[in-house]
Amino acid sequence: MPVSHQPFTHLVYKLGMSHSEQLPISPGANTLGGIVAERPQTAAVFERLGLDYCCGGQQTLEDACRSLDLEPETVATLLATLDGDTTDGESGAHDLGDASIDDLCDHIVTAHHDPLREAMPRISELLAKVVRAHGSEDPEVVQLAELFSQTRSGLETHMHREEELLFPACREVAANQGGVSPDDQILAELDDDHRSVGDALKQMRTLSHDYRPESAHCTTHRVLLHEMQEFERDLHVHIHEENNILFPKVREMSGQVGNS
Repeated sequence: MPVSHQPFTHLVYKLGMSHSEQLPISPGANTLGGIVAERPQTAAVFERLGLDYCCGGQQTLEDACRSLDLEPETVATLLATLDGDTTDGESGAHDLGDASIDDLCDHIVTAHHDPLREAMPRISELLAKVVRAHGSEDPEVVQLAELFSQTRSGLETHMHREEELLFPACREVAANQGGVSPDDQILAELDDDHRSVGDALKQMRTLSHDYRPESAHCTTHRVLLHEMQEFERDLHVHIHEENNILFPKVREMSGQVGNS
């Protein structure tokens, strides 16, 4: 996720805060993914700063900040000032740390898979209109349409595999009915899919000039940019909830089942 060039970000570059300012999280939640899993309202700050809490969720806050030349102490202070709401309206992140595996699987399908299946055809149609109207003068919209088409195809296959293979295996582990854990190869392939989607999202943001409305050629293009920014936000949360909440829960429970 690229750094957003907003005043909020510039303040983080410039301000120097004391190390005494501590982020109120548990000792184990020192990665970006762990922080968002424990305090979902922090996702909006990470979105605005370009800190990748989904595919890059295993990074520590300090390492992630320094890779973008941000002040870790300042970011920690900003996060510490957030209130205790468990759901963030801007990012869409939810407090799922205590959710069961069954509930997580249900949530991912209803909150992410189903809306994606509605949103992607709509975005494809908007892209087609913008390409017809402006493709000859702006090759980036043509590249964007091609990249989105590839990403959509990959996501449709990915979601089908999760619903037909991964989630049933997760539910079987949760039920502790003697079932085996999800195949490690499947989990590895789904992790690879997530990284590929993360890379595609970065490229689409670049081709869309950070989704700035003033970069739009027309009203349809402006609507497209808004839809694609929402698509990006949802996927960040979607991937985070799988990589940093569901998969660790399944791996932990699989170990408990295997050792029982």
